[in-house]
Amino acid sequence: MAETNRPTTGTTASPPRLLPGTTGASRRQMRTPSKSLFGTLEFKLYYAAYLIVVPNMIYTMYRASSPARDEYAEYKHELSDGWMFGRMIDLTDGQWNTFRSNLPAFAGAMAAYVVLNGVVKAAMAAPKRTSTRTSKQQSAGILPALVFPCLFATCFVVALSGTSAVFILGLALGNYAAAKTVGGSRWAPAVFWTYNMAMLFANEHYRGYEFGRMAAGLAWLDEWRGILRRWDVTFNLTMLRMVSFSMDYHWRVLQERTLGRQQADAFSLKPQRPEKERIEQSCMEADYSLGNYWAYLAYPPLYLTGPIITFNNFVSQMRDPPQTVSWRLIGAYGARLVAALLLMETVLHTVHCVAISKWGQWDTFSAYEISLVGYMRLTFIWLKLLIIWRFARFWALADGVETVENMRRCMSNNYSLQQFWRDWHCSYNRWLVRYVYIPLGGRRTSSWNTFVVFTFVALWHDLSLRLLQWAWLIALLFLPEALATWVFARPRWARSRYFRFLCSAGGAVNIIAMMVANLVGFGDDSVAAMVDKVFSRQGLVFLAVAWALLNVHLQMMFELREHEYRREYAAIHGSASSASTGVAAAAGPPSRAESLTKRQR
Repeated sequence: MAETNRPTTGTTASPPRLLPGTTGASRRQMRTPSKSLFGTLEFKLYYAAYLIVVPNMIYTMYRASSPARDEYAEYKHELSDGWMFGRMIDLTDGQWNTFRSNLPAFAGAMAAYVVLNGVVKAAMAAPKRTSTRTSKQQSAGILPALVFPCLFATCFVVALSGTSAVFILGLALGNYAAAKTVGGSRWAPAVFWTYNMAMLFANEHYRGYEFGRMAAGLAWLDEWRGILRRWDVTFNLTMLRMVSFSMDYHWRVLQERTLGRQQADAFSLKPQRPEKERIEQSCMEADYSLGNYWAYLAYPPLYLTGPIITFNNFVSQMRDPPQTVSWRLIGAYGARLVAALLLMETVLHTVHCVAISKWGQWDTFSAYEISLVGYMRLTFIWLKLLIIWRFARFWALADGVETVENMRRCMSNNYSLQQFWRDWHCSYNRWLVRYVYIPLGGRRTSSWNTFVVFTFVALWHDLSLRLLQWAWLIALLFLPEALATWVFARPRWARSRYFRFLCSAGGAVNIIAMMVANLVGFGDDSVAAMVDKVFSRQGLVFLAVAWALLNVHLQMMFELREHEYRREYAAIHGSASSASTGVAAAAGPPSRAESLTKRQR
């Protein structure tokens, strides 16, 4: 895991470090990019492989879901009427079906919120302000920009959870009281984590609680539980925000003891701070109020799904909206969201991977077909989450709040386990780094720290043995990757012209292991039979061919990463020619090899 958004030291009692405001790497730290390989004979052969293999994969997946196959009649009842290509659509996944069915209602609610909030902001804005600094200091109890979001959020939570909103508010108040009572003390982090983990287990055990179990006379309150009867399922995200508020306030108290209130408040008033400073630098002491806290927990665009934003970052943007959010950016992002929705509709009409996997009868499918169903199942999960998170982020951007992109890279464009988890649910990964990984010691204790992190990830998702097995399997996979990175990072390996082929050989095994691990964690009961057939004696030939083709794909990924670095290098040095040609003596295979090991780290 990348050590970003971290306190000064590895202890939970340390306040966030103060950033000097520098951006980017210095010129001395940047190596000269290597010469592009895209036009070489080697890569022309790779292009030919793509032109043959990728269309064959698409055709095989399409044929596996064809109504002409005998198996189709066995799972047809799981499908729904479609509107593309004269085919039925696979809406077997409950989460996606719920989101898709309620998409117009969700979009209407968010549009109403954004428009109304914009009108309220315009009405509350003074026609003339004496100074920006004065306007920033007029917060007392709740920021002016959060008055309407706080009221709308309350109505939103009541509509979603009905009478269960009482439980949500009670749990939130308990966390707020704990933060205000013990924040800044030695045992504060232990108190916060004990409270929130106990709450997580209790919510799961009592399935969101019932008034009737508390008192028979209150049973009538259970008749209206709102739109989402199981509010405790989505409350896991609220729990992350509760921890963020508690720990950020704890670090604010410690920072105030070191710097004094006046100086600590002065840092938070710096205009247009970059994201990293907004996260690490504490807010004003008055900002950690009950009103701001509730508006943060239940902020409508991000309440149900995220992306996760820290309390410091959220309040900082409400006090000083980032100028990087423009209508052009919002429009372009909305177009990407629509494109992703259309892609999902196309996939679900042509490849019935979820229904076939749920049916789980693999006797008539080849190892190649089974592996493609498994691959598409993971691709579906990636695309589903990308759309849900992108939908929420779009409305947050429309409201002027900038959050991180949760899916920064396509699932099929990852070869390193560490990189994969940095780019999959990115905001959650950053939250884990800031509030779990670094406080437990970071890289100094990564040999056992990683197991603690992934155990929490599994328990946070669901209290099930399958997810615990998945978490420990992922944590185990980190160890050989870290060991290989440490061993092969030595100069005698990195300077070899064949080093990138050695990396791709190991990376291909890594990809296969990641696919199996994620199918185990997020698949269904048929996954075991699927994996058994792929790894059977009949499937060994397929695995060998798949491993070889993955090596080709990895070489392309390595070069794409290097191309991204060339653009970064050109932007910093102002010389596109040096980035594209790499004429310096150090621009040969050694620098490329060293970059691979650095990316693994």
